[in-house]
Amino acid sequence: MLLGASIAQDLVLYTGRKATAADRIWLLDVDSEDSAFTWLSVVATYSAAWLLLRAGNQAAARGSAFRWHWYFLAALFLLVSFDEFAGIHEKISAALASRIDNTGLLYFAWAAPFGVISLVGLAAFIPFVRSFPPRLAILLLLSAAAYLGGAVGFEMIGGSVAEVQGIESIRYRVLTNAEEGLEIAGVLIFIYVLLSHLRRTHGVP
Repeated sequence: MLLGASIAQDLVLYTGRKATAADRIWLLDVDSEDSAFTWLSVVATYSAAWLLLRAGNQAAARGSAFRWHWYFLAALFLLVSFDEFAGIHEKISAALASRIDNTGLLYFAWAAPFGVISLVGLAAFIPFVRSFPPRLAILLLLSAAAYLGGAVGFEMIGGSVAEVQGIESIRYRVLTNAEEGLEIAGVLIFIYVLLSHLRRTHGVP
């Protein structure tokens, strides 16, 4: 509903006249840290962190070799939750932009390094993913693909558009809505996997 409200607002603003920042209802804008959508993202990623910590504690009680994978992911999602409203990645991007030629797909300079680190991390977590039943393993990979596709893929494409047309262009707005939609979809699929895992292993309601 919140994503739909953002899309509807953009359609209204860009129909028949030039939109300006003053026309926008920031509470409905998925690209704003002051929006309801950002609040939802904070809650969702924090919830994922809490479920990961719970799964880690249960894995530790069983003496599982993957307990540290759970704890690492819990810390990572806690950081992502904080970043959703603190904008740490934007500050990192600004710092990197002053040191590299951030044009085109590298306009938002943080995205490419984050993408490379994420792919390396996924490779390291292959044994962890394979420990899940096939259905949950597929959903786990789907959640990662959706989140990284939005956070990295659409972010880089959006950056190349923002450099040329600005962040108020309709093309950038479309890409931003797609980016945020993929990110929240990835997190929600991941939460479903976590709940299914907890229910399967310990009968958590």
